[in-house]
Amino acid sequence: MKWFENNQDLFWKSVLFLGIALNLLALIVSDNGLDYHVKSSYVEVEEGYSLDWGDVRLENPNASDPDDATIFSVKPITTSGKAMAGFCIAILAAMALLVDKRFAGLVLLNPAMIFSVGKGYDEPAIAVLMGMVVTMLYLSNKMRENWLIKSFAGLPFVVILLMKNPSPSDSLLIPTISLIILLGCSCIIPIRLLRPRMMLGLGFSLGAGLILLLGILQMGTHSIITEETGRFLFSIPFALLDTAIIYGVFAMVIWPFAKSTWQKMATSEDRLAGELSFLIGGFSGVIMMYVAVLWTYESILWGSSWPWHMAIMGNNGRYITLLIIPAYMLVKQVNGEIDWQSKKVFFGILLILPFSLLAGLHGQTMWTDDAAKSMDIQDNQDFLFVSEPTLAMHWLYTFHDPLDADENNITGYWRSDVSSWNNELNEDLSHIDWLVLAPEIEDNPNGWELYDSGEVDFLNGGGEWRVFKRV
Repeated sequence: MKWFENNQDLFWKSVLFLGIALNLLALIVSDNGLDYHVKSSYVEVEEGYSLDWGDVRLENPNASDPDDATIFSVKPITTSGKAMAGFCIAILAAMALLVDKRFAGLVLLNPAMIFSVGKGYDEPAIAVLMGMVVTMLYLSNKMRENWLIKSFAGLPFVVILLMKNPSPSDSLLIPTISLIILLGCSCIIPIRLLRPRMMLGLGFSLGAGLILLLGILQMGTHSIITEETGRFLFSIPFALLDTAIIYGVFAMVIWPFAKSTWQKMATSEDRLAGELSFLIGGFSGVIMMYVAVLWTYESILWGSSWPWHMAIMGNNGRYITLLIIPAYMLVKQVNGEIDWQSKKVFFGILLILPFSLLAGLHGQTMWTDDAAKSMDIQDNQDFLFVSEPTLAMHWLYTFHDPLDADENNITGYWRSDVSSWNNELNEDLSHIDWLVLAPEIEDNPNGWELYDSGEVDFLNGGGEWRVFKRV
């Protein structure tokens, strides 16, 4: 520990360089993630844009239907892609650097951020947008409560909303606009009413209450709250643990400062700290409840084993990373000088290091890339993919780019492992000449020859994928 205390500059430079190295490695060794493949598969149709192989959330839990696809008038906004993710993490680190150079190291070493960069996900870009919100709030407080800048500070919320929620039935546009107006009006709210602790609790209550209200009003997937109330309520404490505790306080290494920050929030009369507390509380409440909704809805949709589904989909907790800049800014604003020589900081970094190394050095590969390349599929031909239901349509869309499906007019179909897919190949799917079986499928279809196969990495599930061609 003496080395850590006496070599602070060298230690934090090492953290910074290690974070940079792991993010670069993640960009190299990891394949694009499932969400990236889905978002990149939207194609232009006569009335707008849609997923041409069918929606990822199916009416029939055992079969896909290319004709069952939601059409959006505009293409859903996305910043997915490794190049964009790498660019955004660099901007994010620069933003953290303005708060404190050591926070920049924590941003780059964050396991969820490294994971998202390697997978080409939106989290780094969304975190940058939230960083812009914090920057404008900071500037407005330095410019004698400039309400116009505060109003503009809310505009990134609209972009985040459109990136994460393009479905009209799930629209949060009205609450988002209300939040923008509230930020603009916060200049006239007396400071005594913006106590950070009170704002944190108020924001959390309003955020969580908003999701409950959407459930009561039967809005989109949130309707599962009233349909499966018991399962939803059971998932809430686990969603809190996953988002706020594991991906938040633990992975962001905020816990070493939590006690002092919480104590000083009780007496702080800093306007920016109050505004940040409200945002952090509000988004924490929304994200926690939204993750609980997702777990409940998707476990029913896919017929997943409960409650183990929550462990399988635990990486949904990474959504909380959008608060990484607001959280660090709040810690800095409330504490002023931070004791970076604390042993807790050192141990906090040691605790996340194994996960950061795993995310950066190993990444995740997609066996479907190899399976797609092995098929000698021609233009206007179709194929069938058979797997268990969990994330099945997401996996199906990992074939879309490698096959250049839109250009070559190739359609992919999916059937679950418990369906009568073998019989359908001689009936409704008799036009299909190519068959891909996921590693968990052990059946050998009649009238088909094994064309190719390959091993799946152990850390990515293991097993053997197989491609068959009709005889």
